[in-house]
Amino acid sequence: MSHSHHDEVSLIAFQKDFEKYSWSAFRLDLLSGLSVSMLTVPQVMAYALVAGLPVSCGILASVFSAIVVAIFCSSRHLIVGPSNAIAILIQACISEILFTYYRDISGPEKEQLILQILSQLMLLVGAIQILAAFFKLGRLTHFVSHTVIIGYISGVALALVINQIFPLLGMPVPRHLSSLYEMSVYILTHLTTINWPTALIGVTCLSLLLILRRIDRKLPSGAIVLAIVALVAYFFGYIYNYFIVNEYQFFNWEYIGKIMEPIALVGETNGEGLIPNWGLPYFNTGIMNNLLPVAFAIALLSVMEATTASKSIAVKSGQHLSTNQEIFGVGLGNFFGAFIGAMPVSGSAARSSLNFENGAKTRLAAIVSSLTVALILFAFGFLIRHIPVAAFAALLVASASNIVNLKQLFVCLKATRSDAFVLILTILSCIFFRLDIAFYIGVIMSISLYLKKAAIPQLVEFTVDNEGVLHTIDHHHLQEPRSIRFIKVEGELFFGSADLFQAALKSITEDDTTTRVLILQLKNARDIDATTCLALQQLHHYLKSSGRHLIGCGLTHQIWDVLSDSGIIDIVGKSNLFIFDEKHPQLSVQKAFIRAHELLSIDTANISEIVPPITAMPMPEAISDSQVIDPSSVISPVAN
Repeated sequence: MSHSHHDEVSLIAFQKDFEKYSWSAFRLDLLSGLSVSMLTVPQVMAYALVAGLPVSCGILASVFSAIVVAIFCSSRHLIVGPSNAIAILIQACISEILFTYYRDISGPEKEQLILQILSQLMLLVGAIQILAAFFKLGRLTHFVSHTVIIGYISGVALALVINQIFPLLGMPVPRHLSSLYEMSVYILTHLTTINWPTALIGVTCLSLLLILRRIDRKLPSGAIVLAIVALVAYFFGYIYNYFIVNEYQFFNWEYIGKIMEPIALVGETNGEGLIPNWGLPYFNTGIMNNLLPVAFAIALLSVMEATTASKSIAVKSGQHLSTNQEIFGVGLGNFFGAFIGAMPVSGSAARSSLNFENGAKTRLAAIVSSLTVALILFAFGFLIRHIPVAAFAALLVASASNIVNLKQLFVCLKATRSDAFVLILTILSCIFFRLDIAFYIGVIMSISLYLKKAAIPQLVEFTVDNEGVLHTIDHHHLQEPRSIRFIKVEGELFFGSADLFQAALKSITEDDTTTRVLILQLKNARDIDATTCLALQQLHHYLKSSGRHLIGCGLTHQIWDVLSDSGIIDIVGKSNLFIFDEKHPQLSVQKAFIRAHELLSIDTANISEIVPPITAMPMPEAISDSQVIDPSSVISPVAN
């Protein structure tokens, strides 16, 4: 009950945060929000540029969409905003649509079209997440292994570095390149196209970032470097214009100006970028096939990043989280962003951790952070517009190393072969395919391996001694003849495992012709469906055709309902099926053995294996791996 309570979706999730609010909590929230904003400002603008969008799209997302998420999400410490992985997905998606459908459009018309495509993408992402929250599909995120996320993030870090080499070195970006492999080859074969003034700025900024990080990793190195570059660029422009106007000839300023022309600058970044452009989202069914796969990928990735960041902090804070509430909050923020021209938001592990470490008490810290970002950009927008794009490229290249958690990467490589396979496959997919396709490849492979493991139920056999007590059978004695065989079924019995289950049991009875009664304990069997019912029906008919019997015990009420609705109870017979009683856990087992003896006495008067009356049959506490029958090792062809 408590689990379902914590997984409900509410419009007043924020209410508990402020029931016992105090001035000391407000002071901590305020200081934490101010600190986080210093990390947010440079990242917001950089990720917008990565996505190929105006800087205002990132600003609106980090201010307005982030406030909406902070109000409605579950976590008290989650900070959201644009992320590098989602930015790269957006850039690839919009570029493909423009290249496929709108190749001849350019100038202001192209910029307007990009914003329209973005609004439709945002609408789809938000709608998918909100519907997932209301239908309580949060548990589906558990089927995407953490190995896939680590592999994908590693691929994104690689993509970030390769993509940012172009603006970092001032190289032109060809439109026909679609994979990281092609981009890497192009860079290596076109080094002569490097613009050296741009490269000088980019490499200098990168070096300064690395030096500051080496001095103290807690310093807002990104904000410091961008502030220095903005001031230098602003005063250089002022000095340049002053000398040109007054015709001072100490230096050849016109020549210097021509050299600096190729350096791409951030566009207009002023107070206008903080004002939402309200409007209905664009909707074009012609590009829906291109947008839907990317929208699902962004929706899932956004949720995964947000829930991962929230859970990692909740382990330290002790807060109870609702996955569906988290999805709802992020979805509402993205849906709202579709109406104001913002880009998608996702959970930021770095900023959320900083928020918690700085002592934030409530979600008010996230709201303060968003408002502070708006104030900084409003106050210093005149400087920011002078920052060369090469400086942002340096910031992104430097941050790529923070994205990858090497410890987790090595754990995935060493844990199991399947984890290593999924990790390497996901990274290679990022290199040779589009990033959205690479994400789906990793997810599908992860789910496939999970289903493969879940589709193998465990069959554990027991025997009864002279005192009527059940014991697990040593694997050396599994093939000894017994007239009654008692098998405990554990694990999933859904459609994917039903055939293995049926084949394993038929193989057991085929190999041992002395078995007259087969007892199945189904107490720990889960997710029985129609396919399992058909498998039980066929097994019953098979045993009956050779004069043998099937008995079921330990049936839960859920299993009984499924067997009743499907008609299996009438086929097997109520006298051969026994419901599990929580007050008397061994009673159904005792009844099953008594019924087995009745059937044996009916079949023959001479019982080859005398079994004493059953008085008490405690189940063993532990089962070793050597006592587990692997269905995959005893499968034989099954006749339909």
